[in-house]
Amino acid sequence: LGTPLMLAASRSGATRSARSPAAARAALLLLLLAGDAAALAARFPGLPPRPPLCRQCRAAPPRLVGDRSVDVPLDTAEAAVAAGTAAPAAAAAADEPACRIGGAQGDCVGQTSAGAMTINLSKNIVGSGVLSLSAGIAACSGSAGAMAPAALLLLLIGGVSAYSFSLLARVGEENGTGSYRETWAKLFGERSARLVDATIVIECMCAAVSFAIIIGDTFSAVAALCGAPPPLLRPNAWIVALSALVLLPLCLLRDLGSLAFGSVLGTGGTLFTAGFMLFRALDGSYAPGGRFFGALGEAGRPHFGGGSSAGPLSACILVSLVANAFLAHYNAPTMYRQLAPPPRAGASAKLALFNRVVAGGFGLACLVSAAMMTAGFATFGAASGGLILNNYAVGDSLATLARLGVGLSIIFSYPLNFVGLREGLLSLLGWQARAARRTVHAGATVLLLGAMNGLALVVKDLGALAAFSGAIVGSALIYVFPAAMFLQSARRRRAREFVVEAGTGAGALPRIKRREVAANWMLGGLGVVLAVVGGAVAAKGW
Repeated sequence: LGTPLMLAASRSGATRSARSPAAARAALLLLLLAGDAAALAARFPGLPPRPPLCRQCRAAPPRLVGDRSVDVPLDTAEAAVAAGTAAPAAAAAADEPACRIGGAQGDCVGQTSAGAMTINLSKNIVGSGVLSLSAGIAACSGSAGAMAPAALLLLLIGGVSAYSFSLLARVGEENGTGSYRETWAKLFGERSARLVDATIVIECMCAAVSFAIIIGDTFSAVAALCGAPPPLLRPNAWIVALSALVLLPLCLLRDLGSLAFGSVLGTGGTLFTAGFMLFRALDGSYAPGGRFFGALGEAGRPHFGGGSSAGPLSACILVSLVANAFLAHYNAPTMYRQLAPPPRAGASAKLALFNRVVAGGFGLACLVSAAMMTAGFATFGAASGGLILNNYAVGDSLATLARLGVGLSIIFSYPLNFVGLREGLLSLLGWQARAARRTVHAGATVLLLGAMNGLALVVKDLGALAAFSGAIVGSALIYVFPAAMFLQSARRRRAREFVVEAGTGAGALPRIKRREVAANWMLGGLGVVLAVVGGAVAAKGW
């Protein structure tokens, strides 16, 4: 369980797979499970060029620009690992032509089937953000009747998110770009693209703090079940200990390909946690008189009724949490390029196929997210916390298994998110050329890890943090930026394709286009309002 941040394969693993058909099939199966963040290390284009291996492409490598996770072929995943700072030594020794994910030309495209892409997209979306959704309902209302409107709101936001996801692919196709950032840079200029970089850095920061919070809460709960001494029952003790003994060594690694199996834990953890939450919502174990009701503290016991102290603005918290849960837009153009084209050639046919993939992926994610959100709230009502697993009793063995799976998955996901944070920040500071130096690599790792996990010692409300991230980062990357890119692309297309003659009105867009232009103006404005209001309400929650 976690954000889409798992690398698919290391260079050595790919080499072994090439020698054995059975090993290759096993590696491809692992890739399907671990396709959650093959392009994470490719987020920022300012990294020093390190040509990776790729036996499927023979063109000169374009600039490396990638964003969030995407299901890619084995060699392309290998390229993502080797091209970023995750494996500079191996990449520097590469002696074959390279392909770069998200490049404008020459990249490995058309390799992923629609079915595999649909499953991978749904895995991309359903991450640790779903563990805060129940708290979003509780922030709006403690009434059991709030579940149905909340589920409808989730489906509505999921539909809007799916539209903007598809819109990014369409705009990228029109402009010949292969990534979120590259599309923005082509439409608004390279200098303004730093805004996209900064937004992604903020998201990585929020994710790092969230991961540390989950690690502390998870292992302290497991320690309580094991009868550990009092010092180990404190979440901060686990944050400090695991940061120094586990996370720091992992974040200092240059080659993160060996952590790919953590995505298997994440996928299994998601399915197990969803099933566990539904089971507990139905078996009545936490209802008054239930098996675990007496094991809960007074504040954590399920109760229903009452409204929110934040008033009508409390709905912004739920909207922000849902936006954070559906934040998978970084790699929409790249996923479109990786999608295998349909038998009928043409961009319109591939766009139609991609729209079906998006509908399927977001549809599955909506169903899983709605099930987990309503199951958590149906069990605990107004007592639902920002990390819903904390609501379950320490003596609940199924909850312990869910916590353990989540905790281990987060540990292996943390370094992969940290790559984006470290390299993105170095890129913004103009130090990307120094990133390969040992002192810069180690110093930036220690300072950033200490800063992010130090914040986790103070910030404890995962729900408020997720709402803040969704309000600021989610609104920008899901609503504001895609709408702005579409409007700019439409303006350029109109100027290029229509010659306005005085008094003829020849330059007017067709009616359907005018409607979409108006809809995107509304979408961008809505994103700005949600960012301001939602961010303020979420910050007030701290």
